Amino acid sequence: MKIIVIGTGKVGGILIEQLASEGHQIVAIDRNEKKLLDIQNSLDVLCLAGNAVDRHLLIEAGTDTADLVIAATNSDEVNMICCLLAKKLGASHTIARVRKPELADEIEVFSEDMGLSMTINPELYAAQEIFSVLRFPGLMSVEPFRHGLFEIVEFRLAEEGPVTSMTLQELAMKYSSKALVCAIRRKGSTFIPDGNATLMKGDVISFAAEPKEAEHFLRLCGIKSRMPKHVIIIGAGMIAYYLVRMMHGMGMKPVILENDQDTAETFNQLVPDILVLNADGTNRDVLDEEGLDTADAFISLTGTDEVNILMGMYAQREGVPKVVTKISKSSMIDLIDSDRVGSIVCPRDIVTSRVISYVRAAESAGSSNVETVYRISEQSAEALEFIVKEKHDDLTGIPLKDLSFREGILICAILRNHTVIIPRGNDTIEQGDHVIITTTLKQLTDLSMILK
Repeated sequence: MKIIVIGTGKVGGILIEQLASEGHQIVAIDRNEKKLLDIQNSLDVLCLAGNAVDRHLLIEAGTDTADLVIAATNSDEVNMICCLLAKKLGASHTIARVRKPELADEIEVFSEDMGLSMTINPELYAAQEIFSVLRFPGLMSVEPFRHGLFEIVEFRLAEEGPVTSMTLQELAMKYSSKALVCAIRRKGSTFIPDGNATLMKGDVISFAAEPKEAEHFLRLCGIKSRMPKHVIIIGAGMIAYYLVRMMHGMGMKPVILENDQDTAETFNQLVPDILVLNADGTNRDVLDEEGLDTADAFISLTGTDEVNILMGMYAQREGVPKVVTKISKSSMIDLIDSDRVGSIVCPRDIVTSRVISYVRAAESAGSSNVETVYRISEQSAEALEFIVKEKHDDLTGIPLKDLSFREGILICAILRNHTVIIPRGNDTIEQGDHVIITTTLKQLTDLSMILK
């Protein structure tokens, strides 16, 4: 696909790198010539310097033949105008980064008029992920499919127990569990398990299930559902704002510590029912005074990765049941042990996953294509949702036990008419189904690629 990316900052830069690595023809536009030079020296990308609101620059970039234009500058308004111009010039699809709550809340009202195919909001996505993992103290991530009908949950198995004493097949039969373990990361390696696999203490486990079945399986693993009451949040930024709004809807009232007085006052005006203290959240005395020792959850959302990591480690060491650490640089994730900082949330990774999902879906012109994609098992595997648009002689209507799948592939679920089917040998894939698979293979763009 021919993709134009406007803005080479945190979000735009990582999208350019990822999309270029998947073989797309990329044009990068930015005012900052130094950033463009760095990109050009490392990637096979055409770079144009200038203001993307300039119609002539968009024409020079080839917008009239672009399959997709992504506007990811620091200005929501500029992003929307760029997408409007691109659509008028002939671009097939447009994506705009929209972060401001007052715009994000109303985006559905005018997105069609603006020619927007999709909007991305890293802070909102991060808040949604944090809110999801707060449901269970031991969760690392929750990825919903089909508006929450089905989800893939990731957690670290901290204790020995019933689930570590039998095979996955025995576990499912004895406890009537309908959850399907779809990926296991053990000692730095990830594999797709079969029914004979066993779980071990310390494993990072990704499993697929309906929400109620997910709770049942987590209880078997010693993880109980409990929405935290006493929550401490460090940093009153945009992620905190979106997160607090979600918490407020559940009757939760967290304490927010913000070192900058102006930021604290602004936040307090936006959400007057929430306690926002102008205090240094990295100060041990302040944390003790706010009851860190009795906190149910600790969430570090400052603008500095190093501070977030150190605070996450401290809260984890102090025994806080649920710790969430925001990390902006993907490269930092590989350098730390997630077991020491709790659940890691990386807004850029979330955005990349969703945009890649959209690009793959738009790119696939065949009968089956990718609807959504999530990276799981500490970014080492993917969960893909395909939609089957037409019948296939070698795939549809054939019992799964009679199909020959490639190694590193597992069908997690078949979603049919708002019903979740946990696949067994006699189940079949039919036209119209949404099929969810997990895989350690890369760049699967069509469901037929799962067969040998």
